[in-house]
Amino acid sequence: MKTQDIPYNLFAKFFSGEISESEQILLDKFLVENPDNENIFEDYEIIWSTEANDDLFDNKTESALQSVKKQINVQKKTIPIKNNRIWMRIAASIIVIFGLTYFFYNNFQCSSVQYVSIESGNKIKEHKLADGSIVWLNKNSKLEFPEKFANDKRIVKMTGEAYFIVAHNKQKPFIVETENTTIEVLGTEFNLKSFDNEQDIELVLSKGKVRFTDIKSKLSEVMKVNDKITLNKKERKIIKETVSNTNFLSWKTNELTFNNMKLKDIARTLSEYYKIEVRADSSSKDLIFNSSLPFNNAKAEDILNTIKFTMGINIDSVGGEVILKK
Repeated sequence: MKTQDIPYNLFAKFFSGEISESEQILLDKFLVENPDNENIFEDYEIIWSTEANDDLFDNKTESALQSVKKQINVQKKTIPIKNNRIWMRIAASIIVIFGLTYFFYNNFQCSSVQYVSIESGNKIKEHKLADGSIVWLNKNSKLEFPEKFANDKRIVKMTGEAYFIVAHNKQKPFIVETENTTIEVLGTEFNLKSFDNEQDIELVLSKGKVRFTDIKSKLSEVMKVNDKITLNKKERKIIKETVSNTNFLSWKTNELTFNNMKLKDIARTLSEYYKIEVRADSSSKDLIFNSSLPFNNAKAEDILNTIKFTMGINIDSVGGEVILKK
């Protein structure tokens, strides 16, 4: 039988489990036409099952087989073929090599990418990535990234807190990976907070659109501008809300704004920003403080005194905790 008469494409689809009903009929017809046809098919099947794992092959198998067929057609002009079944075994082995090569290239090329890392320590650090994206790392944060991004994706890894301005590239999604989540974007600005020693992961979107995915629970949310997502790592629960102030970025801007905010929320913001214990008790927690003017590089004491005299409340210090009360 001439090699060009062998239905390599049907073999490929049968072995990879992608053969259709009509294609199966054609393959069955080929097998019953001549006893040698069944022998040829069995040769391929034996080599396929003993030298390859079904998981190594996908819809590229047909392409590999077609490549083998082309090589056979080229080589048969100069190489005398005395034993067709031996040649079939050689051809099938070449197919296995094609399949293995494709599998390992697609599954391990990402792992071979060399990542470099920067750590912020006790300072805020700014870094520009190879694609033009800019990342600001908050204190005690770490960013891992390749010196050059792959052809299809831009993947970075982060722990701590960072603000991202992602360069737009529709063909190459930008993906931020943490231990628990992935954030996929095309071009946008967002703040991601994911410290190992904190129970919640927080993401606030400033511009564009992103998809937030919890790796463990598989929960996923598409976010729009001013959306905030909080993921509780213990309960695997996602809370989505809208934010109206920019205090989530105060670590970068050194600016705090308290416009129509409840004292309990102000206390929490001050606690996080200044790393002190501030609490509004039951008599004052729902009181509203309104100031359209931002506090730039202000001391915690100055802000607390402003609130005290503006609202006529008392401020006590008990056991290292600052308490706001009416």
